[in-house]
Amino acid sequence: MMAASESCEVCGFHWNSISSSEIPVRTTAATAQFVDVVRTSTVPVGTRPSPDRWSILEYGAHMRDVFISIRERIIRASIEDEHVGGQLYRNERVNLGLYALDQPDDVATELHAMSRLFIRTFEALPPGYEKRTFTYSTITNQQVTILWAGAQALHECEHHLGDVRENERLLSV
Repeated sequence: MMAASESCEVCGFHWNSISSSEIPVRTTAATAQFVDVVRTSTVPVGTRPSPDRWSILEYGAHMRDVFISIRERIIRASIEDEHVGGQLYRNERVNLGLYALDQPDDVATELHAMSRLFIRTFEALPPGYEKRTFTYSTITNQQVTILWAGAQALHECEHHLGDVRENERLLSV
């Protein structure tokens, strides 16, 4: 199980301080802001501010895929005992050019839709299922709860919302 004091060194997010009821509300708010940046930014959303940072559009596509991936992990962990989540291959998706044809309106629409699908799935879980454990992925090999996985989706969205806002700042200079 992840340590109770686990927090993100960059944004300060604390996984184990998140309640089940916070996940839908905060994920909805963060996704709405993220979609707004993708749709209305005054900087070129397909441009990387530096070689070591993804573009706003790549972050949006990544978040879309994160919601899909974590939703599937939660479903499988709800059904299977001793489930091991699959890898997302986040960098490989970008390096293979799988986001190269994505357009801002498509990514914004898909990000919103996948967020809603993730939230509906999380909210539909029977009482007590948030306590079920599984191995998050073959890379981390850490036992986590479904609640922790829901918090991870929230963390990814809030954290990368900060990244895209930073991209806007960097690209507007």
